[in-house]
Amino acid sequence: MEETTGSLSWAQALASIPQAPAGSATLKVNHDNVLAAAKIIQTQIDALNDAFATHSRSLMIEPTAEDPVSVDAANAWNFRLVLADDSYAARITDYVTSLRNVMTQLQNSAKTYGFNDQDIAAVFGTTTVA
Repeated sequence: MEETTGSLSWAQALASIPQAPAGSATLKVNHDNVLAAAKIIQTQIDALNDAFATHSRSLMIEPTAEDPVSVDAANAWNFRLVLADDSYAARITDYVTSLRNVMTQLQNSAKTYGFNDQDIAAVFGTTTVA
């Protein structure tokens, strides 16, 4: 039986949000690829933000009935999916934050490699990295 909220099932909504890779990875950049690396990561940030904005409401589960079991089950799912500090929604937000931190590091690297503010702004924009 498939639980639905609106026109999109919660399973479809979860499936549409990319999984964060396990652990950490090392990104090696140099003068020749630092701006390209930043562009790729910015594209991922934008895609994740778009997917989350589009589907985040679908993560909330409506009770299938008004009986206590259905209400409790929906509340439990909502806590795990959206409301808890370690919910799937929080994990997505944390992952985007980690990508933004990488963007800050790449911006600093680009400056170190001698790119001027105009070159950097063309890739990073003026509001992407705080």
